[in-house]
Amino acid sequence: MGNITMTVIFLAVYRCFGACAAIPIISSSSDESALLAFKATITQDPNNILQKNWTEGTPFCNWIGITCSHRHQRVKALNLSSKGLKGTIAKEVGNLSFLISLDISNNNFQGNIPDELGHLRRLRGLYMQLNELSGQIPESFGFLNRIQELFLYNNSLSGPISPAIFNISSFQVIDLMYNFLRGSLPMDICHNLPNLESLNVSFNQLEGQIPASFSRCSEIKFLALTSNEFTGSIPGKLGNLSKLEQLYLAINNLTGELPSTIFNISSLTILAAPYNMISGSLPHDICKKTTRLEILYLFVNQLGGQIPSSISGCQSLRQLSLTYNNVSGVIPAEIGNISALQSLYLGSNNLTGKLPFNFFNISLTDIGLGFNQFSGDLPEDLCFRHPKLEYLELQNNQLYGQIPSSLSSCSALYHIELSSNYFTGGIPAEIGNITGLKRIYLNNNYLAGEVTFRFFYFPSLMTLNLGSNGLSGSIPHDLCFRHPKLEYLNLDNNQFHGQIPSGISHCSAMDTLDLFGNKFTGHLPDNIGNMSMLRNLVVGRNNFTGIIPPTIGNMSRLLILQLGRNNFYGKIPPELGKLPILEGVFLQANQFTGEIPPELGQSSSIGRLYMQSSKIFGEIPPSIFNISTLRELDLSGNQLSSFSVS
Repeated sequence: MGNITMTVIFLAVYRCFGACAAIPIISSSSDESALLAFKATITQDPNNILQKNWTEGTPFCNWIGITCSHRHQRVKALNLSSKGLKGTIAKEVGNLSFLISLDISNNNFQGNIPDELGHLRRLRGLYMQLNELSGQIPESFGFLNRIQELFLYNNSLSGPISPAIFNISSFQVIDLMYNFLRGSLPMDICHNLPNLESLNVSFNQLEGQIPASFSRCSEIKFLALTSNEFTGSIPGKLGNLSKLEQLYLAINNLTGELPSTIFNISSLTILAAPYNMISGSLPHDICKKTTRLEILYLFVNQLGGQIPSSISGCQSLRQLSLTYNNVSGVIPAEIGNISALQSLYLGSNNLTGKLPFNFFNISLTDIGLGFNQFSGDLPEDLCFRHPKLEYLELQNNQLYGQIPSSLSSCSALYHIELSSNYFTGGIPAEIGNITGLKRIYLNNNYLAGEVTFRFFYFPSLMTLNLGSNGLSGSIPHDLCFRHPKLEYLNLDNNQFHGQIPSGISHCSAMDTLDLFGNKFTGHLPDNIGNMSMLRNLVVGRNNFTGIIPPTIGNMSRLLILQLGRNNFYGKIPPELGKLPILEGVFLQANQFTGEIPPELGQSSSIGRLYMQSSKIFGEIPPSIFNISTLRELDLSGNQLSSFSVS
């Protein structure tokens, strides 16, 4: 019996001799060599992790970032995420044949991904996101037949996505967002992805149509194709994805009607397809099955029809935006029964009727209904019904009546836009109690009366636009103390008077000061040049006098200077020619003396120059005609002579 056993063993060894000789001897020393090769390609290690810890003579299983298997003492996980490392990925990493997880995410790795990583046949998770990797995704990744998760987002990868990647049946998550990938997705993309749960290829340069075969990814919960160049229509078969929870199709070139089958997905919580050319209308039974829908973003499309009253069946809906479409009719009162609704954006449509707030039994935080045809007044109890209101846009409608003083009850309000309506009366002083206001737009109405700035204290105010009304009052000396973050002040075409206080220079963040068409008097403050962030200084058509302060030459960001139709005198400051981005100069109808400063010809940016009827004299400097950007010039109504040509 013993002889028979020995004979069998001998034959087995003999037969294996030739074939087994080709199998390399696998040992832990090859892992150490691979890790040291990886270390050698690191050019920056701000925490000296590899320099101090990855040293020969110490067991590599004890090195930082290394996890070894207990049985074989081979590297099964390499995790150096968020260590500030910079360098390239050594091809020798592909020799870590027992590796299950490779995580070098959130570092500064550069260069190509080595093809040799395709040798890691045991790999289940590959995490290289948030680096600076370039080149193509290696086709060898198609050999990673056990991989479940691939994260390559936020890199600079380019080229097409190898179809081989979509043939790995073990895949559960693929995230390639924020790269420069191009080409199209294979039309049979889901034929071999039975376990795929999440696919994100957003913010790339992919084109072609959305494959209808996505319907075969029966386990998918998350599908994101945002910001690519996809064309064609949304496949109706996507409605077969019974487990889909989030669908992102925004910023593409999609056309065709919105498939009603999408709203058959009972698990759907987010549908975001704005910035396309999708037509059709919302289905009349929109929420019969999508009862879990929380976010519906379809703004900037070509949708028509009306908002179905059945939308009240979406009791989980928190955010609804159909802005910039062709939706018509009235807002169904039933929307007010959606208990979870917080944000309602229906601006830039063809909606009519009165504002439906009186029928709402909900507390909204965001209301955007501008650019429609709503009529009626603003309810006095608006803030009692919506005490958490933060954002209110009702501009460009046909609203009338007075601005309710009860707006002061909206203590969280930071943005209010009521411009281009028919509001009358004054601005309620009570609004001054809303200390969190950042942006106020009340322009283009029929408001009148004195603006009592002394009642206002908005420490966060950035924008105040009261233009084109019948308002009066003066700018308080402590304006910038009360509103230290003010960037945009527009009082144009009103009845404001008084002087510009010297304290205006303390508005260090001011971008635009527009006082055009009022009754202001006095001089421009000498320290106005301290407003280093100012881009637009518009004070035309007032009663200003004095000289133009030379400190204006310190405004390196000045783009528009509008001083026309005042009583400024003295010389035109030559410093204007040194302002690097000054595009428009409007000095017409003033009382200037002297000549046009030849320094204006040094400008490399002026496109419009208006000095007509300003009592300037002398020769027109030849340098004016050397301004290559100049396209509009009016010097008429002065005492100028043409320059002589020697």
